[in-house]
Amino acid sequence: MKFVVSLLALITLINCRPEGRYTGSEAIKFDQYMFQGEQLYMAHCINCHQKDGSGLGKLIPPLSTDFVSKQKELSICGIKHGLEGPITINGITYQGVMPGNPRLTPLEIAEIMTYISNSWGNEFGMINTGEVSEILKNCAD
Repeated sequence: MKFVVSLLALITLINCRPEGRYTGSEAIKFDQYMFQGEQLYMAHCINCHQKDGSGLGKLIPPLSTDFVSKQKELSICGIKHGLEGPITINGITYQGVMPGNPRLTPLEIAEIMTYISNSWGNEFGMINTGEVSEILKNCAD
């Protein structure tokens, strides 16, 4: 049963792939990042940012915006090391604290970022592991 659910989730994600953006092995990699990213999002992010990326009112910011793509470095460093407000998204200032996930690898962060960057109306493409590794080198701990 678990295999069937996973297969259906993968098929759904394939249907969400930006049309014509990826082909061949790059499309397979994108699909894998989306699938794994969703699994990781469910394990690490859903409690605060919700299943649909909408956040929690004025307490937790939404991810269904262009903030993640415009502030990619801050987002990647925040996933690994956490964030502390203030942060303004769509004209709303959030003062909360987001705990970091220091055990996540650059690959896992790339998968989460790819999922977030291509869900809920976002279509910002794949975030690769090399890019995440470079950004993580410059994060302030």
